[in-house]
Amino acid sequence: MLLAGCNRNKADLNNSNNHNNSSNQLNQLLSPATAKVPEDSQTDKPNLLYSQFYKDGNQWHWKLSSKQDGLIDDSQIKSVKSAGQKDVYKFNLVSNTNKKYQLNFNWINGGHQAYTINTSYHSVDANFILADTNQSAEWHNGTPQALEGSWATDYTKNPNNSQQLPYIKQFLNITDTTTNSFVNEYDGNHRLYNSNTNSNTNNLSYQATSQGLYVLKSYSNTSTPVVYNIAIINANQIKVTGLTSAPLTLVKSSSTATTTQDQDPITSSQSGSSTASSATSQQATPGTTSNHLTDQQVVNWIWPQVKSIYPNMNVSSTDFTYMPQMRNGLLYVDVLENHDAAVFKNSKVDSNTDPRVASFRVNSSGQLEEMDSTTGSWIVVSQRTSK
Repeated sequence: MLLAGCNRNKADLNNSNNHNNSSNQLNQLLSPATAKVPEDSQTDKPNLLYSQFYKDGNQWHWKLSSKQDGLIDDSQIKSVKSAGQKDVYKFNLVSNTNKKYQLNFNWINGGHQAYTINTSYHSVDANFILADTNQSAEWHNGTPQALEGSWATDYTKNPNNSQQLPYIKQFLNITDTTTNSFVNEYDGNHRLYNSNTNSNTNNLSYQATSQGLYVLKSYSNTSTPVVYNIAIINANQIKVTGLTSAPLTLVKSSSTATTTQDQDPITSSQSGSSTASSATSQQATPGTTSNHLTDQQVVNWIWPQVKSIYPNMNVSSTDFTYMPQMRNGLLYVDVLENHDAAVFKNSKVDSNTDPRVASFRVNSSGQLEEMDSTTGSWIVVSQRTSK
């Protein structure tokens, strides 16, 4: 009897711990989702669904309703567990008619800007954007001019704990109609080796929630929206929520003033290695450095080509933003005008024009090539200085 009592107490304790763990997890997941939100739709739907999570005492609920039918269901969430996919969770629920069912929930991109719900019960497969809580706020096509350009974080520690590529930068490129986000991986001397694309989207629109605060939404080749909440800190710095699970501060991806413009980038790369700390310079670096350069070395090399496009304007390298990426083992960089730069404002450049100026790459022979915008072919514009 004593042993049975002990086992029962242990079982009760385990059940209590499981309940507390589930409750804590639900608190973290659902606390940002307590507003009543209409489903996101790229077409006009006459009977939009509405989703709302709320907590009554210690019990979390999911309320489903529609514009025409009113309340459809008010279910209790009994437990939560990982669905085996990143940021996707499986809820076990009981409806207000005692129907047991499961629901998949995930915060899109791991941020708290939009979420997806999928359940066979009531055939719900929909996305919900928190910015749509205020239904009087309008979505405008395009993006504010102040947000256009290529933005990047500073070098941060690689979360994959790579010894060969210890640094990363998160990039976000915004045009009038598209967004593109990717992560670059760098070696100990800040030379670019890998690029990992997170998303390429179009059909871009925005809400202005208050002065200097915007919500951007766009779509890839699926109906799932990519949503960013962006706060303008100053003309060259923004804070973005939605790229990762935590907010990131990004700056306009422009260079410092170019250094020796005719300097061989490979020599520069090697000299940069020799001036690094002993711990860094001894670090093993993968592959050859012939087309693995720092972001600044790339800008130094392409700058004479970019400057030649503006023979009648006194432009500098910091009047542009740059988007370096590794693709199929080659280094590519797109150059965009920064329409907020004084030289373009004073010249009354139309801010609605495509800011993209030129595209370059370093080929497998270490030569600099520029893409012909008409034919799409690549033309060698600079030979690597011989040793």
